[in-house]
Amino acid sequence: MFGAVPTIAGAQPSDITDAGVHQSAVEALDAAGVLRGTGCASDRLCPQEPLPRWAMAVWLVRALDGDDPQRSGASRFADVESWRWWAPHVERLADLGVTAGCRTGPARYCPQRSVTRAEMATFLSRAFRLSPAPPAGFTDTVRSVHRSAIDALAGAGITAGCTRSPARYCPSVAVTRAQMASFLYGALRFNATVTWLSAGDSYSSGVGTDPHAEGPCRRSPQAAGPAAAEMLRLQGWTIAHTHTACEGGLVEDMFNRRSQASGRMSMWEEHVEALGGPRRVDVVTLSLGGNDVGFEEVVLACVPFTRVTELFVGCPSEAALQARIDSLVDPSRTCPGTSRRASRPDYGCALRIDGQQYGSISDFYREIVTERLTERGRLYVIGYPSLIAPSSEWRLFGPCRVLYKPETVDRLGRLAEHLNRQLAEAVRQANQALGAERVHYVDTYTPFREGRREVCGRGSDFIHGITHVGTNPLTGWYRSFHLNNAGHAEVARLLAEEFRSTFEAPVAPPQP
Repeated sequence: MFGAVPTIAGAQPSDITDAGVHQSAVEALDAAGVLRGTGCASDRLCPQEPLPRWAMAVWLVRALDGDDPQRSGASRFADVESWRWWAPHVERLADLGVTAGCRTGPARYCPQRSVTRAEMATFLSRAFRLSPAPPAGFTDTVRSVHRSAIDALAGAGITAGCTRSPARYCPSVAVTRAQMASFLYGALRFNATVTWLSAGDSYSSGVGTDPHAEGPCRRSPQAAGPAAAEMLRLQGWTIAHTHTACEGGLVEDMFNRRSQASGRMSMWEEHVEALGGPRRVDVVTLSLGGNDVGFEEVVLACVPFTRVTELFVGCPSEAALQARIDSLVDPSRTCPGTSRRASRPDYGCALRIDGQQYGSISDFYREIVTERLTERGRLYVIGYPSLIAPSSEWRLFGPCRVLYKPETVDRLGRLAEHLNRQLAEAVRQANQALGAERVHYVDTYTPFREGRREVCGRGSDFIHGITHVGTNPLTGWYRSFHLNNAGHAEVARLLAEEFRSTFEAPVAPPQP
């Protein structure tokens, strides 16, 4: 690791204690080899001296790539001699899109010039793809071309400025080697933490888990999203997780308050409150759309004791239900001011996304990616399982033939399959519009179906049948037709697998 550079191999700089409050960061980066060869002498770092731009290139490339780059030919920058041992680092930094140099005509890098605090912010913001942040409130950065990068650095908690009263950043001051070590170490620590939001409806909140989920939203740590995050933690990932999924959740509940009168926050507002401020996230997992087509109403009307309840409630026609599902992807009209929470919702209307914005569920996915995710962020859309196995698979003598009407259950199965096809299509449309694969569909329908995991299936059940919780005979039926612990564990496994195969692993900071 880290090829031939002019330094004493394995020797710690003799003046490392001069770094003061930055000593632990300097020691960590030095132990990892990041600082090797970049000191002011063979055995000295000179922590209090300004950091030159050539050394910044070396530090960043080593931190990002974990190694020195291969030697290259002539540099794209007129003032970077190819014989310099650090010339490949400058080229690599440009290849990574972190620098375009200091001047054009001809292109120059200004390798010997000291890095200012303003330039440092842009270097780190680009290197670690920090998300945009609200103005940090520094009084001396208003006219700086680096202002957005400085705000991003402050938003990530990597800097608090140079003075507090008034709040100043000192953008034109050169950053010292010791200070830069702390800034870089802070960026590495921030980058290594994956912020994760588990949102959605009852299939994401954990309804059906044992012990059963509590509270108005019936959230459980056994739910698929939290369980996947915990699974990844045990595998070495650093994850900051919030769980805001809620029973009965609709698409409009993600960003809009569920009830202005009661003050119930949106799923996103709960997340922001948990994090202590507005911040983009790396991962959002959710199952949404089922309640937006009234699937709960359909299940209640078409499934439990259908040989009796169908006489009193009636099961909507398959064509009508299919039209509801199709409207998720292609709504026929906008209908401003309407809500799917109305007592008699118009299922042909577009979904309310954010404020007065209405659109399809694909538009909703794109809103999450463009406005709520970090640049490396991913949205994982969790599909819905088929609840009850097809009647052709039922045992000849069993409770299913007594409780359920075969043609009604089979109709529901076809609709569940259609819902998942449309959700997958919405994911495809979102990625096409984004021009990149940022939204991923986690299919639960197929593995549950193939494993015969549904109610009345021949495999071990992943879903509850008609199940009552509690002592009140009028309540407690919410658990019916929801994933049990084994079902959530399986979805968590599928989700973690999809995450590992699609999410870019962050650069871990060296241990101090």
